[in-house]
This record gives sequence, structure tokens and C-alpha cells, in this order.
Amino acid sequence: MNTPRIFAASVVLATLTIAGCGSDSKSSSTTAAAATTAAATATTTAATTAATTAETTAETTAGSTGDAAGGAAMEIKGFAFGALTAKAGETITVTNGDGAPHTVTDDAGAFDVKVDAGGTATFTVDAAGTYEIHCEVHPKMKGTITIS
Repeated sequence: MNTPRIFAASVVLATLTIAGCGSDSKSSSTTAAAATTAAATATTTAATTAATTAETTAETTAGSTGDAAGGAAMEIKGFAFGALTAKAGETITVTNGDGAPHTVTDDAGAFDVKVDAGGTATFTVDAAGTYEIHCEVHPKMKGTITIS
């Protein structure tokens, strides 16, 4: 898990070791500047790798179905609803991965939930069944929620 940090620390240590081997002050100064640049690059690379890994893990964990802190989770991404199967009365958390607001609206009117751009919203459905849903803002967005 800490591989990027260990790698960055190794690069910094190796670069600083090489920097100390210079034969004159001008050479050492140039090598030290290169070491600083290499260390900054390694740190940035490690941070980017860690952030990308965390983001991928979060997306995989949340997914489009499954538990989300004691409830079910659904993701809206690319102007499409992720599939959702939940239990009656279970808290459903909807995450909007788009830069536009959406709604999760039951075609028959049982629920209508607004989800801001990049935001989340929660709701519950108390009765089992298959619910056809759409987005009030983008009517071509359609999906299904299954409640058991």
C-alpha cells in the first residue's frame, strides 16, 4: 500500500547520496538542484498514484449496487443510472458523478429525489417491487431499481 511513498523516499535518498559526491561547490550545487527536482517529481508521482488508487478503490467499493454504510448505493455517471437492488426500508445513497444535476424519479410517482451535480442524496423505498425510474432534468435517462 505504501509502495509509492517507499519509492519516493528511495529516489530522494539515492539522489541526495549522489549529490554529496560532487567534487566542487558548483558541481554540488547543480547536483543538489537536480536532487531537489527529482525528489519533487517522485513525491508528485507518488501522490498522484496514491490518489488514483484511492479513487479507483472508492469507485469499485461503491459500485452501482451493494452496501453503503448500512444501506445500498447507486451511482449516476455518464448520464446513466447504475443498476440497484436494495431491501425494502433500506437507505439508498445516490452519488452523482456528473457535472449536471439529476433526479431519481419513479415513473409511477412513488419517489422523486434531486441529486446535485457531483453530490449525493439518500432516500428509502418501503415497498418491494421493480421501479422504473427516469431523470426529470434529462428524460432520456432511464433505469430500474429492484426492491426486495
